Amino acid sequence: MGVFSDPAVAWTLGLAVGFPIASVSLVELERATGKRSADAAKVCRLLQRTVLPPLALFVLLHKVGNRPIDGTLVKVVLSVLSITAINAALVAVNAAMRAPRDGRGERRGTGILLDLVRIFLVLVASAVVASNIWGVDLGGMLTALGVGSVVLGLALQDTVSGLFAGMSLLSGRHFKEGDWIESGGLEGRIVHMNWRAVTIETLDDEKLVVIPNSTLASEPFAVLTTSSRSFGSNMEIRFAFGTPPARAMRALERVIESVDAVLPDPPYDIDIIATDDVGVLFDVCVHSTSRAQGEEAVTEVIRKLWYLCQREGLVLAGGANVYSSHTAPPQPTREELARVLGATELFPGTAAGFDTLLDAARHEVYDEGEVLLAAGDAFDRLFLVADGALRVVLGAGAAGRPVQEVEKGSTFVARALLSSGPSRVSLVADVETSVLSLRSAAVLAFLDENPHLARQLEQAIDITEFGLQSAHQPLR
Repeated sequence: MGVFSDPAVAWTLGLAVGFPIASVSLVELERATGKRSADAAKVCRLLQRTVLPPLALFVLLHKVGNRPIDGTLVKVVLSVLSITAINAALVAVNAAMRAPRDGRGERRGTGILLDLVRIFLVLVASAVVASNIWGVDLGGMLTALGVGSVVLGLALQDTVSGLFAGMSLLSGRHFKEGDWIESGGLEGRIVHMNWRAVTIETLDDEKLVVIPNSTLASEPFAVLTTSSRSFGSNMEIRFAFGTPPARAMRALERVIESVDAVLPDPPYDIDIIATDDVGVLFDVCVHSTSRAQGEEAVTEVIRKLWYLCQREGLVLAGGANVYSSHTAPPQPTREELARVLGATELFPGTAAGFDTLLDAARHEVYDEGEVLLAAGDAFDRLFLVADGALRVVLGAGAAGRPVQEVEKGSTFVARALLSSGPSRVSLVADVETSVLSLRSAAVLAFLDENPHLARQLEQAIDITEFGLQSAHQPLR
C-alpha cells in the first residue's frame, strides 16, 4: 500500500490505464455514431485525437512530474488543451444546432446564428484562458478599451447596423437559404446568408446580387416560395370583347389543367378584373413547386392557350391591336384543303358527296406534345395529317409508350370510329401539326353515298388494329 499511496504513482497508473481505455472508447463511439450522424462522429474523433493527448501530457507534467502550475511549459500545454477543447465544443454546438428536427430533415440552425454562438464561445473561452492561465488583467484591459470602443463603434456603425439587422431577420425566421425572395425589383433564390448581407441568384440572367441586411430590414420584401410554400404565378390575359367570357374561362381551365408544372393544390384561380373597348381582361393565378417551375408553367399556359384559341375560334387581344381589327394566322384555302383531303384513297375528290364532306372537315393546328385524343375518350373523329406528324401512344397522355407514327398525308382511324366507342390509345402531336378532323357521322354519310369506298376504310382500320394488337402483346 505504501507504493500506491504516492499520488505520483496513482496518477501514473491512472494515466497508463485510463488513456488507452478512453481512446478506444472514443474510437468505438465514433464508429457507432458515424452511420447516424457524421457531425457526432467528428466530435468523437476530435476528442480522441486532439483533446486527449494534451490532457494526458498535462497530467504527466503536473501530476506525475510535479511541475508547477504556473510554469511556462505547463501553461503552454494548458493553452493547447484549452484551444483543442474549444474547437471540439464548437463542432459539438454546430452539430447540435444543425441536427434535423421532427424527422423531416430540416436544419434548425442558420449561418448567422451559428456564427454568433461560435464567437461568444471563443470570446468566453479566450477570456478564461488569458485570465486564469496567463494572469492577464481583463478589468484593466476593458477600462483601457472603453474610450477606444466608442470611437470604434462610431466607425463601424454601418457594420453593426447590418449585424443587428441580420439578427432581426434571423429571429423572425422569414426565409432561409434556398428560398426565393423579391426586394427592390429583384427576384432570386437565396444562395448565401451572412452577418452583412443576403446573396441571391436571379433566374433570368443568373447573376449573383448582394442585398445588405440593413436594406431588407428597412424596406418591404416578399418571400416568393419556401420549402413549405408553393410559388404563385399571376398572368393577365385579355380576350377580344366579342369572345364570350364563359367560353374564354373554359378554355383557360382546359389549358391550365393540361400543364404538368401547375399544382392541383392550391387550386388555380381565374377572375374577370376589367372590361374595356379592347376586350375582357382575366387575372389568372397558378401555383408551382418553385420559382423555376412557375416560369415554366406560365410559358406552357400561354403557349397552349394560343393553339387552343386558333382551334376554338377565340380571339386574344392586347394593346397592339387597340385600334385595329384582329388578324388571324393565315388559314389554308378551301382549294388547298380539297387537295389534301382528295389526295387520300379514302376520299377521292371525284366521289359523290365530296363537297359536303369537305364542308364538314375541320382544320386544326396542335402544338408539339398536345394531346388530340386521350385513351378512354370517345373515338368519334377520323384524323388526316395535313402537315407534321402524330404519335400513337399507349396510355392516357403524351408520356405513354409510342406504338405507331402517322405521317403527313396519312389518316388515323380505328374500329371504335364506327360506334364512337372509347379509344384504346392516345394521339399526340409529334411536332407542330395541322390536321383535318372528320366526325364519324360525316364519314359514314359519305360512305353511304360511295359504298365501294367502304373497303378502303376497312383496310385502313385493319392496319391500325393490327398495329395496336401487336403493341399490346407482351414482349418475349
